[in-house]
Amino acid sequence: MNKKKTIIMVRVNEYTSRELNKNIPFTPDEIAETARECEKAGASIIHFHARKSNGDPSHDPEVYLEIVSKIRERSSLIIDSTLGQITVKNTKERTSHIRKMKDQPMKRADMAALDVGSTNIDTYDYKTKKFLSTNKTYHNSIETCLSLANDMDNAGVKPHLTCWTLPFLRTADALIDMGIVKEPAFVQLAFCEGGILGGHPCTIDGALAFIRMMPVKKIIEWTVTCKGGNLIPAAAVALEHGGHLSPGIGDYAYPELKYPDNAKVVKFFANLSRGYGRDIANSDEARLMLGL
Repeated sequence: MNKKKTIIMVRVNEYTSRELNKNIPFTPDEIAETARECEKAGASIIHFHARKSNGDPSHDPEVYLEIVSKIRERSSLIIDSTLGQITVKNTKERTSHIRKMKDQPMKRADMAALDVGSTNIDTYDYKTKKFLSTNKTYHNSIETCLSLANDMDNAGVKPHLTCWTLPFLRTADALIDMGIVKEPAFVQLAFCEGGILGGHPCTIDGALAFIRMMPVKKIIEWTVTCKGGNLIPAAAVALEHGGHLSPGIGDYAYPELKYPDNAKVVKFFANLSRGYGRDIANSDEARLMLGL
């Protein structure tokens, strides 16, 4: 078993409704307080989406900068921002906050999520045998990926490469090979449950399919997350094979843990890692591992 320390990136809110878990943070202060609590529980990275006070998505660059500033006031976590996923259509608009961060170090994220492929993220309901939507295509052309990566590089923000399927991982390998993404690269394997069919299922086999295709001639740190389901199956594979963990109530409400807050989820997965014989990396150790 690989004994390297585990990086935990907590995914605190995404665009998830509080109907699923009342503990989802919306405001900059709520996100910053969540960061403080999650750092104490074992997280070294926080991934967030800017939200309005009513929970709607926010794409105001000033809100992003305020969130980063307030997280830095309350924790030493590595800060990882979204680029907006399907809620922002224009490529340049997706990095408007990243470009604004360039000259403001205390308000600049350390990393941002770059999804390196396209997929359908509509949800299928197996009970009614119907799709709940039919037009949610997450479009990321190579042209888009190169533009987003260039804007991040110019701003001093490291991309983390999110892969939903094997073609995404092959594209990540190409971007690293080109030098567009610097080594050590940080790759996130995004599994899908809850009727989302656009990614690998969060199963042992689904995780091993990724691992068998992981580029071996590149310096890569990789992590696992699961949209719409419990991360444990992929987490077990990651802990066995030297990967890292990216849980959070932004992706799944965790009814098995009685609908916890993010800090309790982090604590659960930190203990799971220790149970596998792997200690938890603090933010300074994670920075070294990720070349930040």
